[in-house]
Amino acid sequence: MTSPRPDRDPSWRIALPALMAGVAAVLVLYGAGFASLVAVWSSTVAYRFLFLVPPLSLYFLWLRWPSVRVLAPRPSPAGLLCAVPFGLLWLFAQATDLAIGLQVAAVGMLQAAFLAVLGWQVCRRLLFPLLLLWLMVPVGDLLVPRLIELTTALTVGGLRLAGMNVVVDGNQLVADGARYAIIQECSGLDFLLGNLLVALVFANLVFRSTSRKLAYVLAAVPVAIGANILRTTTVVLLTAAGVDLAADHEAYGWFLFLVAMLGQMAVGARYREAAGPVTAGTLSPLPAPGRVSAVAAGFVLVAALAPAAGGYLLPSGQEPTSARVCLPPLGGQAPVAGGWRPDFPRADATVHRMLQAAGRPVDLYVAYFGSQGPGRELVSAENRLHDGAVWRYLADGHGTVRYEGRDLAVASQRLAGPDGRQRLVWYWYRVDGEFTGSAVTAKLLQARAVLARGDRSGALIAVALDEGGDAAADRAALQAALDGQPGLGRLIDEVARGNAPGHPCAESGLLAAAGDDEAGAEADHYEAERAGARQ
Repeated sequence: MTSPRPDRDPSWRIALPALMAGVAAVLVLYGAGFASLVAVWSSTVAYRFLFLVPPLSLYFLWLRWPSVRVLAPRPSPAGLLCAVPFGLLWLFAQATDLAIGLQVAAVGMLQAAFLAVLGWQVCRRLLFPLLLLWLMVPVGDLLVPRLIELTTALTVGGLRLAGMNVVVDGNQLVADGARYAIIQECSGLDFLLGNLLVALVFANLVFRSTSRKLAYVLAAVPVAIGANILRTTTVVLLTAAGVDLAADHEAYGWFLFLVAMLGQMAVGARYREAAGPVTAGTLSPLPAPGRVSAVAAGFVLVAALAPAAGGYLLPSGQEPTSARVCLPPLGGQAPVAGGWRPDFPRADATVHRMLQAAGRPVDLYVAYFGSQGPGRELVSAENRLHDGAVWRYLADGHGTVRYEGRDLAVASQRLAGPDGRQRLVWYWYRVDGEFTGSAVTAKLLQARAVLARGDRSGALIAVALDEGGDAAADRAALQAALDGQPGLGRLIDEVARGNAPGHPCAESGLLAAAGDDEAGAEADHYEAERAGARQ
């Protein structure tokens, strides 16, 4: 004989419409954040499975409904307080064109709506479907450099165990005379994120105890990495044996991943736990309808403050920028073809020169943005200090340069390139009239400039050279390169002035390092080089 089904708490007649109103307000007011999520999912193969997250979250909300409907939802002012930092993050992200900030603010505000209308007791039972929504935010790119390093190291180990002679050359492997590149698509990010999502869903379907859920989800990490290592290792071995997987290696990889995932699920199913009984919560007196309405309306008001403030404080359009920007002469020569080259595809102007300093060649690179805006940000994942197909990231660091008569803290990167070369890069930013080596500070300066109607331009300056084995000598050569450019400290301000009407640079329309003809030749050379690389 079964026990009678628990009745729905009458508070839900008030709470459900209020919740739907709050969720609808978030979807409308923060639609740009959700649209940004969809854009990333659509454009990146590793993230396309994230389209499954919203329906999965709804599914688990439905599964939790029998245990939730017996509770008495109670509006919580804490939801209004949680909405405040997400609103401020939204305003900051709008000012700095920070897509990840818009995405986090949108997801966080959606969860604040649940807390405000339903309260803590209900949200605790809805914790998993609400937390699952955070998987929608695509932060996996931060893991790619480390995953490439791990994939390279473990693949080399596996090939050597198989008896192959393997040499590591940057992000490439030379195995028995054949060359293989470990690029972003080989990092296994799609396997890792996909298996984590499947593991989270499976664990919450078959386990009750937190310890088993946690153990199963943590096990998904080595399973996914192992499947990817097996893919890269066997692809090299099979290619060396004469099996051509050039056209089918992606399908082959997903086959291995599917086998690994099903194996993990089979092991987890052996330890499944039966579902527990539905328990009722405390049926306290019904909240006054006016209180529910007041909290729901208060949440909508708080949620609307950030978009409204953004519409008032932020510029409605992008400032016009000249198509061609005048850059003062830097001297030196055009960079060597096939060498180190940063990629800032949406910059208004770039200059790349090779200088001689302390008897060594030093690259000097400048990228200038006349007016930062959506899709044209100085600090962006789209902008790269190296070509990932040629150079492999090793480590970040910090340094100090003597700049304009003072010490300036700058950021640094170490890269591994072809023929065993390693390269040291110093770089820093100019935003709103100030220099900084911190990407975070650059974003804060950008927000200040936008909110205060200041200078919305931005620039990156970088100097780089191949390491010579003596760190002190490397630093001295980079410093000497800067010392040899006495006008470099005023370069960016000169560029900003050059865009102003009536300035000689505005009239000349030069995109030049040492003269119009030389700049044009350099641009033609670069485009030819890029065309050759694409072929």
